Amino acid sequence: MLRLRSNGTIMRQPIARLPVLFVTYLALWLGAELAAFAAVIHLIGFAGAILACILTTLAGLSTLRRVGLSAILRLRQAVARRASEQSGLSREAVLDGTLAGLGGVLLILPGFVSDFVGLALAAPSVRFWVTERLKLGKFGRLGNGRPTAPRAIELAPREWSRRDGPLP
Repeated sequence: MLRLRSNGTIMRQPIARLPVLFVTYLALWLGAELAAFAAVIHLIGFAGAILACILTTLAGLSTLRRVGLSAILRLRQAVARRASEQSGLSREAVLDGTLAGLGGVLLILPGFVSDFVGLALAAPSVRFWVTERLKLGKFGRLGNGRPTAPRAIELAPREWSRRDGPLP
């Protein structure tokens, strides 16, 4: 716990600290953004790099507007279907919209690394790939809502036997 020294005495309240991993990842991300910006300046010049940042910000705003409007339309359709007793929005549709919105936010942020990730999330194939990885991950669920992790199988003593040697 970090403590401040003031006039030779130790203060009793700890300094608020951010987790070390968060600060490390933030420093790595900022370093990558600065390196990418320097590389773009080297390739197309300072004015071109600033223009590219402005254009990706406008693309991010447009993406967020499109994602927001489509989310509102899907929500209206889900409410109308629910009134007629049909199913609502699926988890995959919500996750897809969330990833597209995250891509738009990353496009708005200044920097080319975040722009690259934002453009990747703007592509439906990448969002589908990420959705599949999240569904099939360690804590993910299949489309039917069952956990993906194997469950323990309990057998009575007469239902199994021990076999020495390799399995067939």
